[in-house]
Parts: sequence; structure tokens; C-alpha cells
Amino acid sequence: MTKIKAVIVDDEKNGRENLRGALCQYCPEVEVVGEAKDALQAIGLINKTNPNVVFLDIEMPMGNGFKVLEFFSEPTFSVIFVTAYDHYAIQAIRFSALDYILKPIDVLQLKAAVNRYVQQQSFVDLRLKQFLKNEVRSKEDKRIALPMADKINYIKINQIIRCQGEANYTRFCLLDGTEHLVSKSLVEYEEILSGFGFIRTHKSYVVNISHIQSFVKTDGGYLIMSDRSNVPVSRRKKEAVLKVLK
Repeated sequence: MTKIKAVIVDDEKNGRENLRGALCQYCPEVEVVGEAKDALQAIGLINKTNPNVVFLDIEMPMGNGFKVLEFFSEPTFSVIFVTAYDHYAIQAIRFSALDYILKPIDVLQLKAAVNRYVQQQSFVDLRLKQFLKNEVRSKEDKRIALPMADKINYIKINQIIRCQGEANYTRFCLLDGTEHLVSKSLVEYEEILSGFGFIRTHKSYVVNISHIQSFVKTDGGYLIMSDRSNVPVSRRKKEAVLKVLK
């Protein structure tokens, strides 16, 4: 079996040791070829060892994990972020469909992240490049990654009219009339799109506020969207919807 060359970047010695130990015990396909304690060391180590994957801590002195990535305009490695809970950082990571594990390290979460890397190697570099581009884009120009079976679609968020939940899937309906069905729940995308002008109107719908044309009070209340589609508004969500429309 070909080993996966990995680098661990974490400013805390215990953090590096714990992750190395977990990888050694539970992910034998991974070979740790080096460790770094700050951004400067990480850049030199990555250049020297040319790893397949970098386990990258986000919160570090002398430049966080995102700053490390800015030195690699054409990254040849994949990244699995390692972080204590940080809403902004996790939202940015999930926006580009990248992987992360939370501290303290959960073995099952770690093994799942490594398995996803093995299964999706053809996509990971593209996702990282798009992540880096998203970090410098304006809020209106950011693109969300929608993983499909054989590709990843990158969609400008201002082109999304509505997201419709269908069991464990979410259907994205776009301004150009196309639709994309993604195997993630509506709840996940509600969280990812929070702060980007989207609102939950119903248990099955999240809509882009900028694409709402009118609110119709009859028939229990519903929205008319820019594509002329009708979206129901539940009784529980009505007050919140009307508030954003004022």
C-alpha cells in the first residue's frame, strides 16, 4: 500500500504528539514525514517534504493556518484543517467543501477525514484552490462548492434563488433555471449560508433574500421569487421573514 505522506502543523507540542499518535495507531496508511510549530516552519517543511496532505491547525501565533496557504498559489497537497470550534473558520472551510477535524481529536472523525481524502483525491486540489480564491473575493462574489458524484460545481451565491430540502438531499435552484441536487441536508446548507443573506422560510426551504419579489398573505402566506416560483412560509417563520422584508 502506498503511504500517504503527511505533515502536522500545530503550535502546541501536545497537539502535534496527540495527532501523530492517533494517526500511527488508527490510520496506518498515513506516514508523518514532519512537524512544524508555526507558519514559517510549516512553509519550509512543506516545500522540503512535498507531502500529500497537511494537517493544519488554524489558530497559531505568527500567522494562522490560512496564512500558511497564501504562500502556495498552486498547492500540490491537500489540507485537513485541525481546529477548536471557530464559527468563521469552519464556515469558510465548509463553503469550499474542504475537510476539518475538531480538537480534542476524535478518532472516528480523524479516520473519516483520512478515508474521504483517499476517496476524493481527484477533487481536493481544486477545492483548496477555490478556497484560497474565496478568501479574497467580496462577499457577493463568493462561490459555494456543491459536490456531485463525479465533479464539483462552484456556484456564485448571488445566483442561488432557493434551496429545497428533499430528505437527506438539498436541491439548489439557480437564476439561470438550472438545478443541482446535493447529498447533504438542508440544515447543513442553512448553517453554511448563514450570514450571506439567506433565510429559512419553512422546514423545506431556505431562500436568498435578494431574490424575494413579494410576500403574498393569502393561502397561509408564501413568497414569490425572482424566477416566479412560490415558496411557502410557515407560521413559525412568518415574523422573521416579514422582518427582513421591511
